[in-house]
Amino acid sequence: MNLFEYYVALRGDILRIVTGVENSAHSLFWDNTTPNSITKGRLERLHEKYLVAAREFGLFMVTRHCDCPNPNHATYPTSNRYGLDISYRSRGYIWGGGQFFQGARSCICPCSNKNKVTEHHVIDEIIYDENADVDVCKGLETILGDIFYSIDCAGDKKPRAAIREYLLRAVLRINDELLPESMDAYIEKHRP
Repeated sequence: MNLFEYYVALRGDILRIVTGVENSAHSLFWDNTTPNSITKGRLERLHEKYLVAAREFGLFMVTRHCDCPNPNHATYPTSNRYGLDISYRSRGYIWGGGQFFQGARSCICPCSNKNKVTEHHVIDEIIYDENADVDVCKGLETILGDIFYSIDCAGDKKPRAAIREYLLRAVLRINDELLPESMDAYIEKHRP
């Protein structure tokens, strides 16, 4: 998949989801809108699919495990969904400091093969392959970030307008990536 195909597919998938995000009805008896929990699941699958596919363009998400109950835990062991051995601040990657999440999560810390699932502090950090086009990676990070934030807005009893706002902003950013120039550049060029 090339970058154009990636953006077109992602744009289509976002639009399919956002059109189903409707405000709930005033009467609980007649509310047949899609619950936030279903929208959240769809968004999580979308985010995961395109986060993994972004590897093709040099963008990766690495989870840094800051602490865990293991008394032998040291430094920041990392895990990732790509099956790659990427240690914290390893060479070959640009560690720009972008993050999708920071906080407690129940997962296995990679500091030991014997670890069990525990709740400990993690950071989902965005990194770029040092040979990748940094501008492309920054654009992907921003768009995937909007999708990530829409997931957070899809919690129980949260207003659905915020979900739509983040998804529509992602679509606008994708539009700018698909067009020969961004809308801002076009406006500046044609402004009297």
